[in-house]
Amino acid sequence: MRLIDADKINFEEVFVGASDFAKDIRSAAEELIKRQPTAFDKEKVSEELENMKDAPHDDSVEEEISTKIWNKAIQKAIAVVEKGGIK
Repeated sequence: MRLIDADKINFEEVFVGASDFAKDIRSAAEELIKRQPTAFDKEKVSEELENMKDAPHDDSVEEEISTKIWNKAIQKAIAVVEKGGIK
């Protein structure tokens, strides 16, 4: 599976024509895309990661150091998610 930005699809460009058939096809395609479940919600993922900060984790290292490392890792994960894999 790959993620696309469905909001950028120009149905007028994809399904060219002024006939009723072309209009119906455009409308059906737009509705089909609209009804698809969201595969990835950047804001929700970032929120979940943010909620993980200061959460219980491996306590085998000194707690303060472990928490700092954990929180730094979470911040890096949030940055990756926010960029969406774009370099």
